[in-house]
Amino acid sequence: MKLQPEIVYRTEDIPPEEILDLLVETETDRTLIDSLKGRSPVILKGSRGVGKSFLMRAAEAEIKEEFSSRKVLPVYVTFAQAGLIRQDTPDSFLMWMMAKLCTNILRAASTFGLTLPGGSAITAIQGTTAIGSYSGMEKVEAIFESSWKHEPQETLPVSVPDPEVLRDAVEDLCRFTGIRRVILFVDEAAHVFIPEQQRQFFTLMRDLRSPYLTVKAAVYPGATSYGHAFQPTHDATVLSVDRQVTDPEYASAMRSIVYKQDGALKRQIEPNGDVFDTLAYAAAGNPRILLKTLLMRSPFNRRNTQETIREYYRGDIWREHSNLAERYPGHRELIDWGRTFIEDTVLSTLYARNVGRSSQTSSFFWIHRDAPQAVREALRLLCYSGIVQEGDSGMRATRGEIGTRYMVNLGCLFAQDAEPIKFGQNVRQHLYVKRMVEFGANHSSYRPIDKFSLDAVNSTGNQALEAQLERPISYLDVTDFQRAKLEELGFRTIGEVLKSDEDAFKRAYYVGTKRARQMRNAAVTAVLEYLSG
Repeated sequence: MKLQPEIVYRTEDIPPEEILDLLVETETDRTLIDSLKGRSPVILKGSRGVGKSFLMRAAEAEIKEEFSSRKVLPVYVTFAQAGLIRQDTPDSFLMWMMAKLCTNILRAASTFGLTLPGGSAITAIQGTTAIGSYSGMEKVEAIFESSWKHEPQETLPVSVPDPEVLRDAVEDLCRFTGIRRVILFVDEAAHVFIPEQQRQFFTLMRDLRSPYLTVKAAVYPGATSYGHAFQPTHDATVLSVDRQVTDPEYASAMRSIVYKQDGALKRQIEPNGDVFDTLAYAAAGNPRILLKTLLMRSPFNRRNTQETIREYYRGDIWREHSNLAERYPGHRELIDWGRTFIEDTVLSTLYARNVGRSSQTSSFFWIHRDAPQAVREALRLLCYSGIVQEGDSGMRATRGEIGTRYMVNLGCLFAQDAEPIKFGQNVRQHLYVKRMVEFGANHSSYRPIDKFSLDAVNSTGNQALEAQLERPISYLDVTDFQRAKLEELGFRTIGEVLKSDEDAFKRAYYVGTKRARQMRNAAVTAVLEYLSG
């Protein structure tokens, strides 16, 4: 039974006009939004659910409101379908990105009523040839996005411009229309575990930089390969979205996020303030996890929250992490070892140190900088899942050794105890960042993985895509009704759902045009979310 069905925890479900109404004006969030609105390229880094998309949408919404005075054109682009692009030629993914960027820039200009100049570089990005209901560049997008069907490669109807032509076109647009610059908000820039595609994107991000064009990209801490051409610290400003549990305003900020969603929740939360704060700290700064766990049981009280913490942080969060191995077989050994390391070694050690302590509790551990590369890769995947947060690098530990400090999700630590609320209250009230468990360069826990080869991880990813398309529809996150109808229609695999059209859904009983579209959209969304991790 859900606590409040009105609450949403995915930005995709929030109407654009309501984004700013849900914004919690913390000092950290304001700094991030201002950076996203600025001139410098930005890489917004954070695990799933921490609010990267929300902050980008908020920055876009504010720029739109200020368009008449600031003359800055915001362009929001999502690369959610990147996982469907086959790389039959080395330039396939680059051409798809260029076509998508061109289409979205022109659409944004049209939305603001900007008249495009003729006889300039803009002609090249327009793809003037019309193909049915598509423009030239939209048709190029469609061709590449259907390439996973193993159909013969179609001849592209128009030439795809290179990055230099796109830069020139944006400059022409700015000079002709009087706008100052264009800001590209690229969401899900590194959503899939395909390093080659990620490297191509960041090379493109570097190539597009100009006084008239700025790129802001959202990435995950455990799934990003920048390549040799792009240096994050030199070519962009890297900003972390992770909310620090050591911030004195942390609990109040997390309450504000919930109250913005539905103020009626205040009547249930206020009498159980310590219980809510423990649940908020368990989420380790992740609003999506907080809202998800808040919705798991009703009414909101101490007993139900204890059950939620045990269920979610002992089971659900680990299943979500382990399921990544099914989507990306090349990462299986890293994912499985990372789970074993945190559950059996890190959490058990931290729990033993924290039990019975009335001061200086900890959820932090430290890894030597000379630890095997596979260990660091496994930890990055745990960061992607939100189980671990990467802290400061270059930290000195015992005997002056240097390494990186991490924080394990507080909910996973609280769930180790039979009374997670009581234990959690003590841990969060005495949390001390400098008290950490240290793992040296040759710790015995590394032995199962120290010979692991990263060659499988660095594959192109096409084989992984083909394997996922053959998986049964039971893997999709759709309603029971939708799943029953998919089975009724004879759909057995994810690939079959993706290939279908609305007419195929209409063959089911009680499914008309409107419901067919809803089912098709829900199924495709579930497929893309599954494929992208």
